[in-house]
Amino acid sequence: MSFQYRRFLSLFFLSLLLIPEGKACVGGKGFLPQNNWKIPVNYKARSEVDESKFNEVINKISSVYSPIIQGKGGSLVVERLWNDATVNAYALRQGNQWIVRMYGGLARHGEITSDGFALVMCHEVGHHIGGVPRYPGQNGWASNEGQSDYFAATKCLRRVWRNDNNEEVISRLGIPNDLKLKCESEWGNSSDQALCKRIGMAGLSTSRMFAVLSNGRMPAFISPDTNQVSQTLDGHPPYQCRLDTYFHGGLCPVSYEEEIGQSNPNVGTCNRASNSELGSRRLCWYSPTQTGPGNPPPTGEQASTPTVNGSKEVTSSNPNTPIPISIDVSRLPGTMAVALEASKPNTSFTNPADNKPDPRNSLGYIIINGTKGVYNLQPMSSLPSWGRYEFRVIGLDGRRMPVGKFSNPFILNLQK
Repeated sequence: MSFQYRRFLSLFFLSLLLIPEGKACVGGKGFLPQNNWKIPVNYKARSEVDESKFNEVINKISSVYSPIIQGKGGSLVVERLWNDATVNAYALRQGNQWIVRMYGGLARHGEITSDGFALVMCHEVGHHIGGVPRYPGQNGWASNEGQSDYFAATKCLRRVWRNDNNEEVISRLGIPNDLKLKCESEWGNSSDQALCKRIGMAGLSTSRMFAVLSNGRMPAFISPDTNQVSQTLDGHPPYQCRLDTYFHGGLCPVSYEEEIGQSNPNVGTCNRASNSELGSRRLCWYSPTQTGPGNPPPTGEQASTPTVNGSKEVTSSNPNTPIPISIDVSRLPGTMAVALEASKPNTSFTNPADNKPDPRNSLGYIIINGTKGVYNLQPMSSLPSWGRYEFRVIGLDGRRMPVGKFSNPFILNLQK
């Protein structure tokens, strides 16, 4: 390959380097929409979550997800604010600290059960690792609200509670008939059925809290939200819609061990692209990619994923060491060059398998003549900061028009 290329766009560098921290929710609203509720530590609430249970739930989820987050280059930090009266929870990032902030005020709310409190923490963990769709802009590292709800139900609670005696737990919960019948019809054995019911009841706990906060009608499994959005909602879905997401998350049979896609929303999920309506994200907050007459789907074969020494993900702690990215688009007919696109740090591409650059999370791209070879990326001079980066390629013809579709991403973890 000969290297005639456009530098990764330096306009992004300054804005990213000046951001000291980012809260996961637009406006910093947290798990709940912004509110002025305060439940002090001496309030005699009917919540079952006392300080001991507060710490027990946090300890259990932390023990499961600390090593998982560490494997992704972060360090899970849980701020245990039992004495704080705030009725909310937050996710933040400060460097490699992936923070979950849990407040005692929320735990003391009368509708919150210990399982509902666990769902809230799973939601906040989901902002960090829950996959796409994500927030735009400075919060681009964070899965959006609906996606964090979906992660909590499909992955986190199932993983955390998998070894519990869930049949004994649900025997005390008074399971609504609609939840009972659906879990029993979709899951084949009693332990999976019990876990499905427990997840649904955790969702009912938090959804009832939303209803009380807004002085609205209580949510129910029998009355799903029938609205359909035309564009995916990043902020908080209506609380009935959130209950529907938890309910269907508990019904999704995809293994909790299969990670939700970090660039492809159909990986690791129940989804309509696979003809799986049951267990999928709810249309009251999520809009699958639209490909109408004015926006036809990209055609042609997807390019092969770039690799480094045969691996699709590497970690480097020295920005002066070149990263030899192997590229091969030679099998795509008519290809004469390749475009190599990089994501902004700690984000993922929002338009997987497309034939256009990412409109939201692209750091920029370079054009390289030829169809097969090795591009030696110099992190120090090409990338703006430490972090996780995605790189993908697409073939170009003689007019520099795309041939086929972008590859799946290669991932570079640049860590101190």
